[in-house]
Amino acid sequence: MNAGEHHHTGPHAPPAPGPALTLMSGGDVREGWCTACKAYSRLTGPVLLLTPGGVATAGTWSWCAICEDPQEAPRA
Repeated sequence: MNAGEHHHTGPHAPPAPGPALTLMSGGDVREGWCTACKAYSRLTGPVLLLTPGGVATAGTWSWCAICEDPQEAPRA
């Protein structure tokens, strides 16, 4: 072992890092019809899963500018 190097063994060794996974929104955001408020105010896009092995679509996200406005009280 060279000076300045650390060698860990046994129960005090740090755990090996797991695979790096990242979720992010894809760039294909679309406007659509919101069935709750009956307006073209819904945005929808893909959720991408980035891994060391590549990129996969993990699902979709959606948000309505009318139904989910954080400045208004929730609808009953």
